[in-house]
Amino acid sequence: MMNESLRLEVEKWIEEDPDPKTREQLTRWLNEDNESELRSCFSGFLEFGTAGLRGALGPGPSRMNRAVVSKTAAGLVTFMKRHGLNSIVVGRDARYGSEDFTRDTAEIMSGAGFEVFVLPRPLPTPVLAFAVRKLKSDVGVMVTASHNPPQDNGYKVYLGGTVNGVAYNGSQIISPIDEEIFHDIQSAVSY
Repeated sequence: MMNESLRLEVEKWIEEDPDPKTREQLTRWLNEDNESELRSCFSGFLEFGTAGLRGALGPGPSRMNRAVVSKTAAGLVTFMKRHGLNSIVVGRDARYGSEDFTRDTAEIMSGAGFEVFVLPRPLPTPVLAFAVRKLKSDVGVMVTASHNPPQDNGYKVYLGGTVNGVAYNGSQIISPIDEEIFHDIQSAVSY
């Protein structure tokens, strides 16, 4: 018999998950009482740091998926609004899920009222940093897991604007900005 609090947590996640594939996987594991897989996927929200998010693709808060990316983008919206940042460039590599994660991020940012530039195709990460500077964008997001294994994906954040008196000029975030964004992501997580 599965732990009831885990079952409720998984059911709530399924209700909010925008991806039918990950919802189906979680539903299958629930029906099979596969507590081992579910515990693995619900062992905490992916940690956000100076490298952004990185993790194996799969369902639940401990994996990279559309629900995690959407909650991360919502946290980034809060951060951007607090600091008066108004524009964002979103790019991606060719990994599985990158196109969906890019589209979801762009839609959330656009819906929040930001000016959004989406790079036209999979491109190397340095192109995103260049685009942030060239387009004079306040923020950049690159959907990539860099050198991680192919079954992983990730979400890197760059700043082009000035935050807390520091001009970032298209560089990857550093501490304590990563901690501030992670706090905003945690506040956006409702499960």
